[in-house]
Amino acid sequence: MNSSLDIIGSYLIGGIVVLGLVGIMFVFNSKSQETKLSQIAQYTSEQIGDIVEHDFNKLGYGVSGNSISSITDSSITFLADLNNSQTIDSITYSTLRQNNNFYLSRKVVEGTTTKQWNTPVKSFDIAGIDTSGNPTYNIANIKGINVKILITKEGFANSKYGIGAFWQRKFYPPNL
Repeated sequence: MNSSLDIIGSYLIGGIVVLGLVGIMFVFNSKSQETKLSQIAQYTSEQIGDIVEHDFNKLGYGVSGNSISSITDSSITFLADLNNSQTIDSITYSTLRQNNNFYLSRKVVEGTTTKQWNTPVKSFDIAGIDTSGNPTYNIANIKGINVKILITKEGFANSKYGIGAFWQRKFYPPNL
């Protein structure tokens, strides 16, 4: 009888230990997923930021006259010689909405060649900056550009963490 109680007791204690280890594994797996999603959002933000910085620092380069064609709170079209080829390129940044998802669209027209890519974002805000530092959409008064991009990965694997990255820069290109 004592040996039966010993066996039952050891099964109970062993079961509790195994359940505790499984619970710890789930916690570590969840934290690992959260960390990975955060890294993806930051990496995406960094890659988009590099491209946007390159383009906006070149705004107006090689252009005589007005280099901004149009600007709204969610789009801008400007002229620049992006790759120093003596050819003026037309660059457009705008937001697209497809199937309830927002995308940042970058379109470059270089001579007769058009290149475009879209990347998912939560929001893309842009504003011109006047000499007083105030937002403006009057092309004649723009002396700088303020760009804000919010990238979130809350849709991945039904994540409840709201992971994302925010990128913001103010550009004062000398060619404006």
